[in-house]
Amino acid sequence: MNTRPHIQFYTSIFPFVAAFGILGVLIFGVLYGFILFTSLALLFGFVAFNTFYKEQWFSYQNLGITKWQLFKSSFLINTLLALPVFIGLYLLISIIIGDFSLT
Repeated sequence: MNTRPHIQFYTSIFPFVAAFGILGVLIFGVLYGFILFTSLALLFGFVAFNTFYKEQWFSYQNLGITKWQLFKSSFLINTLLALPVFIGLYLLISIIIGDFSLT
C-alpha cells in the first residue's frame, strides 16, 4: 500500500484538526480534549477539507482510495501522533498543578 497519499491527506486536514483539538483542550481540559482531538476533530477536518479542497477528492479517487480508507488512516495517524503529546501534556499539568481529583 502506498502511504504517501494518506500522509498527504492528513497534512491537508491537520491545521483544522489541530485548531479544533487545541480549542478542546483549552475549553474541556486535557483528557476530554484528547478525546475530541481523536474523534470529532477528524470529522471537522473532513468537513473543512470538503469545503476548501473539494476538487482534490478526485485525486484520491483516481488512486483507488476511498473516503473511508482516508478516514481510517487519518484516525490511526492522528491517534499515534496525539497519544504521546497528550500524555506528556497531562503529566506536565499534573506536575505543575498537582492531583486532578475532585474530592
